[in-house]
Amino acid sequence: MRALLITNPNSTSQSELMLRQVYARLREVPDLHLLVRQSHYPGHAAEMVSTLTRAECDVVIAVGGDGTVNEIVGGLLGSPKNPRPAEEVPVLAVIPAGSANVFARALGFPAEPADAAQTLAECMLYDLRRTIRLGTWESLGADGEAEPDEARWFAVNAGFGLDADVLHAVDKARAKGLAATPLRYLRATLRGWARARVRPPHIDVHAKAGERTLELRGAQLIFASNTNPWTFLGPLPVVTNPRNSFDKGLGVFGLTDIGGIGGFAGLLHLFGAYRLARGRVIQFDDAEWVELGVPGLHRFQADGESEGKLEHVRLRSIPDALEVYSP
Repeated sequence: MRALLITNPNSTSQSELMLRQVYARLREVPDLHLLVRQSHYPGHAAEMVSTLTRAECDVVIAVGGDGTVNEIVGGLLGSPKNPRPAEEVPVLAVIPAGSANVFARALGFPAEPADAAQTLAECMLYDLRRTIRLGTWESLGADGEAEPDEARWFAVNAGFGLDADVLHAVDKARAKGLAATPLRYLRATLRGWARARVRPPHIDVHAKAGERTLELRGAQLIFASNTNPWTFLGPLPVVTNPRNSFDKGLGVFGLTDIGGIGGFAGLLHLFGAYRLARGRVIQFDDAEWVELGVPGLHRFQADGESEGKLEHVRLRSIPDALEVYSP
């Protein structure tokens, strides 16, 4: 088996000791020929895999977080407008080495890199693979038509509002050399929540799942996700759509009002308090596509990476998009 392992030497969450432990676990796979390469700048990982075929390489192993996964997925599949077929590109495997690591953990891998490498070695030994759905997003103009920029992939979540603002705050802290710890994410979330209650966003949502549709104007909180959970705060899963998975369409979660005690109850809903925010919660599962619009420009995020300020986006769910190793 031919494998390309990609790691980022500039990541603060990776260490020489961690990588030695990962290599040791992977060497337990018989006849594994492992090529290790380092990414040195944004987009480099995507460049390394953009022309790879399964005839040349059986598996690409991403050592990193959800942003690294997003970059490699985009490199492997190319443009969502004309993607490469899943069976023609290498199988994707992930060793979680980021902050939340939603993609790897939602697939069933342990959070610790060495443990995840051990699990991956077993998956490769017994050929435990599955084909999953992925999401795409594209910015729309005022006329509802797609902007000239290419559509892009996302693997775990995307959206306007609180999540994008939290990521922006954490990115500012990281730029100052501070680690993106679960506690820092929690603090940024609580601060963002407090600001949003004073000046709540107004998000319009239009979604379709078969014969079902969702039409909503002026929601104050909206999350869109490709799997369950939506994210993790350390060991704690943050659940928006419990029935969501990589085998179904997009999940939409929202709150019509985040003010008052009911609004705080809505925040607790994300941690399992499902009965406290009745009447304000929006849940829509298995969506084929979702359109989100905001007045003016607001921050938008995909897979934990800030994509700048946008006004109107369309998300789609793409079936049988990518083959992955999964326990």
